[in-house]
Amino acid sequence: MKHLATLLIALLITTSGLAQSYKTEITKEAETYYKHMENKNFDGVFDYMYPKVFDFAPRDQMKMAMDQMFNSKEMKIEFISNEVQSVSDKKEVDDITYAAVFYNSKMKMTFVSEQDKPEDDKASFLGFMKGTMESQFGEGNVTSDVKDMSLVINMDANMFAINDPKYDGWKFIGNDDSMTQITNSIVPEAVRTELLKEK
Repeated sequence: MKHLATLLIALLITTSGLAQSYKTEITKEAETYYKHMENKNFDGVFDYMYPKVFDFAPRDQMKMAMDQMFNSKEMKIEFISNEVQSVSDKKEVDDITYAAVFYNSKMKMTFVSEQDKPEDDKASFLGFMKGTMESQFGEGNVTSDVKDMSLVINMDANMFAINDPKYDGWKFIGNDDSMTQITNSIVPEAVRTELLKEK
């Protein structure tokens, strides 16, 4: 009985270590993915995306769209921070392993094209944009600064980490409104439901 108890404790410690190991690995990979985003290294970002995403939207087209969005003369977009808050337990289906990554992101949008407008126009424009963003991200999650014509958006979000033997290491796919159709066609519904329950 004593040996059995010792064996069970050793097994629990090992299992716990393995669980911690993949969660640590996903967190580390997600942080690298975010760092590429913050540095506008879009090739690095796409290298971490789950490759089946590109069956729906070709990589070259996505890169062109990202370049246009982040290098616009009218609006400057910056990621201030991205922080992983937790990683769910993993779930395996058809040899593919899935986990959910819950994170907090802070993004700054500066409306460069509005900076030379009259003060009243600037205040009116920024007020409108703040209201628009609050309807999407929630009241209290958007702060504005008329002085430099910027909004800072604070959002709690999640994405899926996928370890598919066809590809090397953990890859990611977003789980937001703009990605719903693609994400739902790649990550099985039962997996999405179970992993997102954990938050």
